[in-house]
This record gives sequence, structure tokens and C-alpha cells, in this order.
Amino acid sequence: MIAITRQFAPLLRSFRQDRRGVAATEVILFSPIMMVLAFGLAEVYVEHATEDQFVRYVQQAGDLLAREPTLTTSSITTVLSAADQMIVGFDANKTLEINVSSIGFKHDGTPVLLWTRSAGGSSLTPDATAAAGLGLPADTVIRFEAKMNYSSPFNYVWTSTSRKLDSVAWFRPRETRAIAMDGAVSEYDQTWDNIPSE
Repeated sequence: MIAITRQFAPLLRSFRQDRRGVAATEVILFSPIMMVLAFGLAEVYVEHATEDQFVRYVQQAGDLLAREPTLTTSSITTVLSAADQMIVGFDANKTLEINVSSIGFKHDGTPVLLWTRSAGGSSLTPDATAAAGLGLPADTVIRFEAKMNYSSPFNYVWTSTSRKLDSVAWFRPRETRAIAMDGAVSEYDQTWDNIPSE
């Protein structure tokens, strides 16, 4: 037994002193950790970039609609279709829903829904009371809301749940006091802008 140990002693010494392959071994050991970190950073970047483009879409689309003196139901669908160009390529499975509403203010400042249109799926119900304080009597504001399901493009690496993006923006009509929808300024309350005489 001692003789065998003496024979292998020089081999063991040279093996301990030989540093070749240490770097390759370290790379192999740490590469899974580095890959998880790389995919994690990419996931964070893609999610935040998608959310940034989504919020920018809400602002730009709402501003575009507020510049029009009249709108039609088909123009709302056109704005929804433009999302493919404005929210570019991060989430191929995005499901976008939008709602555009006109809210007027009665003589006492109470906000009332004048018209509303939804596109891209289920109808979104606007909350007119959220507009309180945004306008004077007989004024109107345009409410633009969008919702989108974001699912990670890295689901083939790990399973993640989809996240709901939701954004609401308010705009004042640029060309007219009240924007008409399909020829009607108000579909729900015809007397919203009647200010009683003192």
C-alpha cells in the first residue's frame, strides 16, 4: 500500500500544481448563473420597454383624437389598429382594448357621460365621476383608456404570469367645445350644457 502511494505521489503533486483547465471549469460552473442573470435583465428591460410604449400610445392616440372636431366609430377602430405600429414588437400576443368617451360638465360642475365607444374586445365602462373638477360648466373632456395583457416573451425559459397594463388619460378638445360622435354631441344627456339663468 505504501509502495503504491509512493508511485502516485509525483502524479498527485503534478496534478495539484497543474492549473490548466481551471478557467474552463469555472466558466462551466458559473455559466448557468450568468445565463439566468442575463435572461432576467432582458426580461426586466422588455417589460419596462413595453409598458413605456403602451403609455406613450395612450398619450399619442388620445391627443390625436382630441384634435378632431368630429369622430366616428370607425375612427376609434383605426386608432386601435395603429397600436401595432406604436407598440412595436415586444409582445406578439398582446391583446389591446381601448375606450374613448366624452364627458360633459353640467351647470353645477357635475360630470356626465355624453358618448362612449370601445374597440378591441369587451366594452370598457368609463367612470364619469373621475372627471370631477377637470372642467367648467358646459365644457367637455375626452377620456382615453387602454388595457393590454402583457405576457413575457421568455416564457420558453421560465413560466411567468401575464400582467395587465392599464392607463387612463384626459384631453381637452382642440377644435371645438364638444366633439361629436357619429354626428351627435351627446347620446345620453341632451340637457347637459343648459346653464340656467341667474
